[in-house]
Amino acid sequence: MIIRRADQEAVDRYPKVPRYAIVNVELGSSSLHVGDLTFLPGSSVPYHYHDAGSEETQIMLTGELECWIDGKRTVVRGGDTVTAPPGIRHAFHNRTDTPARMVTAFPRTLPETVHVDDPELEDVAEHPAIIRAGTRNAPFMAGVDGVERVELSGEFSGAKSTYSNIVAIEPGAALPVRQHDHDVALFVVEGPLSADLGDERGVVLEASDGAVVRPGTGYGLRNEGGTLARAIIIHPVLHPE
Repeated sequence: MIIRRADQEAVDRYPKVPRYAIVNVELGSSSLHVGDLTFLPGSSVPYHYHDAGSEETQIMLTGELECWIDGKRTVVRGGDTVTAPPGIRHAFHNRTDTPARMVTAFPRTLPETVHVDDPELEDVAEHPAIIRAGTRNAPFMAGVDGVERVELSGEFSGAKSTYSNIVAIEPGAALPVRQHDHDVALFVVEGPLSADLGDERGVVLEASDGAVVRPGTGYGLRNEGGTLARAIIIHPVLHPE
């Protein structure tokens, strides 16, 4: 199922934090809940945690946020990723005068959120749950030219049930068709990209468009444009094959 940003409206779950749905049960997924949030200046998502099975992956696209996680406070910026396993408390605050944008993902469709009191915080420069921009870059796979994979979350970030990465596809290059036995969420950060999604061939996905790929359905991405294109790929498992 393709999710067109042009057909969507943002909903404020928290004041000054508009959110677009990328993937959820209404949009065809049985195992993923993914959203695109913008933190306007002065906004915040208060300290909270999620119930068992509701791990959260928070992928910073642009801007800067103050991140609280498990009693620690630091700053995250575009390209950083924060993993909050079930029960780990976390919050984000925009202390700047410019918007910040992130993609959040859960490996289940109905995550429960529990708000808690603010903690005493220890300031830190780094945290094991935070993967900094550009630290896990590698070619996508042997024999595939022009595609780089940047790992965002997985066992290396403390994740228990989610693996995510972003693929950077050079003009003329392609991500080969793959398929899995679980749902996959696709989200185009920079486009356009031409997608093969099962029987649908050459579907053009613009920036901020998404797609739900159902189990057993093949998917591939091609960059037929003249500039670098990037897409986030999210799996509700640690080791997608």
